[in-house]
Amino acid sequence: MATQSCPDLSQIRIGFVGVGNMAQAIIDGWMKGDVIKPGQLMASAPSDRNLKIVKEKGIQTTHNNCEVVRSCDVVILACKPYHIAQVSEEIRSEVTGSKLVLSLLAAVTIPKLEAGLPSGTRVLRAMPNVASAVQEGCTMLVRGSNVTEVDVTLTKALFSPIGLVEEGTDALCNVGGAYGGAIAYMAIVLESMSDGAVKMGMQRHMATRMAAQIMMGTGKMQLETGLHPGQIKDSVCSPNGTTIRGVHAMEQGGVRGALMEAMEVSVKRAEEIS
Repeated sequence: MATQSCPDLSQIRIGFVGVGNMAQAIIDGWMKGDVIKPGQLMASAPSDRNLKIVKEKGIQTTHNNCEVVRSCDVVILACKPYHIAQVSEEIRSEVTGSKLVLSLLAAVTIPKLEAGLPSGTRVLRAMPNVASAVQEGCTMLVRGSNVTEVDVTLTKALFSPIGLVEEGTDALCNVGGAYGGAIAYMAIVLESMSDGAVKMGMQRHMATRMAAQIMMGTGKMQLETGLHPGQIKDSVCSPNGTTIRGVHAMEQGGVRGALMEAMEVSVKRAEEIS
């Protein structure tokens, strides 16, 4: 069976309906890696606040969502989730069969997206995170009922240069969305490690840089070796050593349980509003 090739990314025109923090992170990642040129992008938003930011990067802007849809091959829905019904109604007459629609909207399922757009619209959900700005993002993809393999290949070609890409279901997408928010949890861990080092005499800038490098290095070690996180932990815990004392303190403080609870309540909240 012949494989379908991905369209040349240099020939794709991409439009953002809404251009908040997540959309800006994707744009920054693309531009950092020279994946997509500014001239290939267009963005709409109701106010000038975010449009001004992306316009300074050389991106065409407008207040007209329909203009974005008309002008672009790939339409990325990046508005607030509670605006999706209004936005879908506004743009549906412009969503033709040639358009691929990608949704970044938390808790808005594929059936809801497809119901608001013309029958047969090719829709995918993509749940990235803001680390996409530095090409270290994490994106969960969910296929709609009308997408082709070329659509999926194209979407992966857009998101793979800015981080890890996994495929899942609508239900798993809520968990994937929790990983988007998990950057906040990791930032708290990072800050706490830095605070501890400062408490013990290290300068703040050094403490923060070292904590950040340790977090990045640990993640890279797991991804490249495939080791279970417990194996990585055990490899640095000598009997009666300094690290196992620290691990014990973390367990007493409930760090593991707190992080598990944070993921759970985040997913449940997404389910409530979906």
